[in-house]
Amino acid sequence: MSKSKVNVETIYNISNYLKDNNFLPIYFLYGEDDYTISKTVKYISKKVEPLVTVDFDRETISMTKKGSVSQVVDLASAFPFGDGKKIIVVKGFENCEDKKNFASYVQNPTDFTILIITQSSKSVNTRNEPYKSLFNKGYLFEASELKGQYLQQWLIKQAKEEGMELSSESAKILTEMVGQNKALLEMQLRKFRDYLKDSREITPEIIESLTSVTKEYNIFNLQDALGKGDKGKSLEIGYNLLDGSFDMVFIISMLTKFVSTLMKIIELRAKRISDNEAASEAGLSYYYYINCKKAAFLLNEKRLMKAAEALLNADIKVKTTSTDEKIIFTILISEILN
Repeated sequence: MSKSKVNVETIYNISNYLKDNNFLPIYFLYGEDDYTISKTVKYISKKVEPLVTVDFDRETISMTKKGSVSQVVDLASAFPFGDGKKIIVVKGFENCEDKKNFASYVQNPTDFTILIITQSSKSVNTRNEPYKSLFNKGYLFEASELKGQYLQQWLIKQAKEEGMELSSESAKILTEMVGQNKALLEMQLRKFRDYLKDSREITPEIIESLTSVTKEYNIFNLQDALGKGDKGKSLEIGYNLLDGSFDMVFIISMLTKFVSTLMKIIELRAKRISDNEAASEAGLSYYYYINCKKAAFLLNEKRLMKAAEALLNADIKVKTTSTDEKIIFTILISEILN
């Protein structure tokens, strides 16, 4: 595992700071491993959730170049609407140009707000503010990319959580065959889980037989998998598309059209007209309309609103950051099918 110039706490120990409802006022998560950061934000949020009594006390902010730290501080300093805690998730702190101004809040945070802040960067300088104060207070957590034996150890632990056994040798073989992308590795573990029945051991033979990807997919296969709520299949198809001739801009565009079509289907169902008439009114081909109607899992207004928001976030990420497209895609699918 790569070492920082100072001994910054690793993000993998975050559970030690979430025990017995004894939460930190600030969890500042930074590093190159955007996938782990995203999962950790959800993990912390789930732990804190019981302390939030009203929806108005949940806030998510995506920082841009125009964003200001004062906006975050003002929100964090305002009293909760309910009688519990406030939780504020701040994404993209690296975009702030007035980062130093956050130091004063770090030194004296409110006791009724829990801030979860993410920054995509290889490192931070703990001699400069606000990182100096964050480090001194114990609010700083690093998400460095795991490699070699450290990645293998992580993989063995993940397999155990899925109820499977993975030896060090098998973990090494799996990382050699699949690579070091955690999202891809987790997808393979889910595939093994579905395949294994009587035995729970992931052997080299099973790895070799199940990790090869030979099927080529298209965007409509991805829509079908999403419509069924099949996260594992959606990830498999998406990675296959990205390894081929498709990029995230195209995938986001097509999925946005898909979600818009599902919104229209919900509206048109109330009119009780034929599928031919509905397709014509929606300006779509009958075949595409009928296929979209099969997306039972997503034909729900709340889920579609969540999907639309996830697509917008993914589009911003693609156009404003250098984050790996597979990581962006993984986060997108997780948010749509959560």
